[in-house]
Amino acid sequence: MKPAFHQSATINGAPIQTLFDSATQAGPTDCVARVDVLDAVQDIAVIRITLENYHGANYVDFHALKKDEEGWKIMAKVFTDA
Repeated sequence: MKPAFHQSATINGAPIQTLFDSATQAGPTDCVARVDVLDAVQDIAVIRITLENYHGANYVDFHALKKDEEGWKIMAKVFTDA
């Protein structure tokens, strides 16, 4: 998961390392994810990810992406319970 994120990315305003630490602590999951590209313009995009049964909970994420010389990177992730 870590390579998908820009090194200075954030999650709900906090450093992205918060996500990595939480995912490691939670362990593997059998959740189902759906990804929808909401819009893309040149080198920026916004996607929605709907997670079902991530450790018993459902979530909706929005990711803001930016394309650079290394490809697409997630710059910011915000999420809420669904």
